[in-house]
Amino acid sequence: MHLQTESSQRLKWQFDERAPGKELFIDEVFGNYRQQARWLVADVERAAPVFVLGGARSDFTRLNPLLYRLQAAGIGSLTANLSGHSLASEPGAVSPSLATNLDEARRFHAHISSRCRTVIGHSLGAAIALKLAAQLPQLNSIVLICPAVYPDPAHQAPFGPAFTAAIRNPYGFLDCDSYAFLKRFQGRVLMVIGEYDGLNSQRFGKVPGTSVGSLWLAGAERYSPIPEEVTQALMQSVPAARLQCLFLTDCDHGIAAHLRSTPAIADQVANAVEAFILDDA
Repeated sequence: MHLQTESSQRLKWQFDERAPGKELFIDEVFGNYRQQARWLVADVERAAPVFVLGGARSDFTRLNPLLYRLQAAGIGSLTANLSGHSLASEPGAVSPSLATNLDEARRFHAHISSRCRTVIGHSLGAAIALKLAAQLPQLNSIVLICPAVYPDPAHQAPFGPAFTAAIRNPYGFLDCDSYAFLKRFQGRVLMVIGEYDGLNSQRFGKVPGTSVGSLWLAGAERYSPIPEEVTQALMQSVPAARLQCLFLTDCDHGIAAHLRSTPAIADQVANAVEAFILDDA
C-alpha cells in the first residue's frame, strides 16, 4: 500500500477543510481509471479504523463533521471516492453502478481489512455497506446513516435512467438479500435517522411502498427519499438486543448538511457513534 501525504484532487473536493489530525491518501487502479481514498489517522488510537461509504453525489469529505470528530476522539477512518458520485471521482468507471461501487469499496477496504471491525454507510452508501458487510465475517458492528436499500437487480443497472427505472417499483426494495444478512449478522447495528426521513407515503397522498420525496413540512422544505417501509424492514431485521437507533429531531435525509450547520448536534452524534464503536473495541 502506497500512502501519499497530499491529494492531487484537492481542488475537486466538496469541502476542503483542515483535518484535526494526520490525513493520508491511497490511489487504487481499476483497469483504465483510478479512484482515491482518504485515511484519517488517529493520533492516539482508541479503536481500529472504520471503513466509510458515502452517499450519492458525495465525495470523501461530505461526512467531515462526523469523521473529523471521530478522528479527534481516537477513531480513524478510511473513506473512498466511488465512481459516478462526485467531481473528485471523475473520470471513473464507464457506466458505473452499485456493483461497480461495491467492487471499488472491496478493493479499498482490503487495505485495512485485517484490523477493521466497523463499516459505516451513508444513504446510498449504506446499501453498498450492507453488501460489503455480508462478505466480511470479521465485522462486529455496522453504522447505517439515513440508509437506503435497493432491489438486488438494481445493483447491476448503470446510474441514470436505467437505475431510476430499476428502483421505481413500489416495494421493490424488499427484493434484497441484505435483510436476510442482517437477520443472521451476529454483531451490532446503529441506525442514525432524521425525523423527517422515511415518512409514510400514504399520509402525504403518495403510493404505498414509495418515498415521499420533497415537501413542505413543519415550516421548512423537507427531503424524504427513503420509504418508511425500508426503515421498518431494516429495524425488523436486526434483533432488538443488537440494534440501537438514534433519531435526529428537525432533520430530514440531509444528515450531513444538518451536522455541518449544527455543531452541537454533530458533537452528540459523534459521541454516540464513538461510544457504539468503542463498545466493541
